[in-house]
Amino acid sequence: MRSFDKALRKGEIGEQIVKPYLEAKGYVVYRPATEGAHAFDALAIRSKEHCIAYDVKAKAMMNKYPATGVNLSHFMCYWKFSQKHHMPFWLFFVDEMLGQIYGNNLDELEKHRHVDGVDYPFVLNTRKDDIRLWPLEAMLKVTDLTDEQKAALAACNQRTHAAPSTASVVLQTLNIDSGLSWRAT
Repeated sequence: MRSFDKALRKGEIGEQIVKPYLEAKGYVVYRPATEGAHAFDALAIRSKEHCIAYDVKAKAMMNKYPATGVNLSHFMCYWKFSQKHHMPFWLFFVDEMLGQIYGNNLDELEKHRHVDGVDYPFVLNTRKDDIRLWPLEAMLKVTDLTDEQKAALAACNQRTHAAPSTASVVLQTLNIDSGLSWRAT
């Protein structure tokens, strides 16, 4: 399987894991009906009142930083959408190396944090794409992955190295309360 095809398949697996989780929490998930590139993965509405936009990233945390992130161009698209439509935008990271789904909304991710001598958020310049990074301490744990989910994601893993030593990070747990707000517990 080619590199792009593997990445696409891994992303599809991640989306298939997050969608039923949200549905079990009372959300109705609306995904693009049109084939091809799209601005984000889905809208999710709970009780016909509370709406979020979200994108799923099936990727493990960074190796050199206790952080994760997205392509800067994608972040800018998400941020502009969220600001223009006054809608919370969530990023969910499906991380087979930590064995967890974690994430947060962009407003929370964009708050300044100083972790291990690094000011976040920051942009990591790479040869290919610049990456907007946030520390793992800004993330909320959504749920653990099953062994089957980890195996399916690992089959599409393109990394050539093991999980970083910071893989023992403990994240606060996400709670979707009856007031329809997202907060840590």
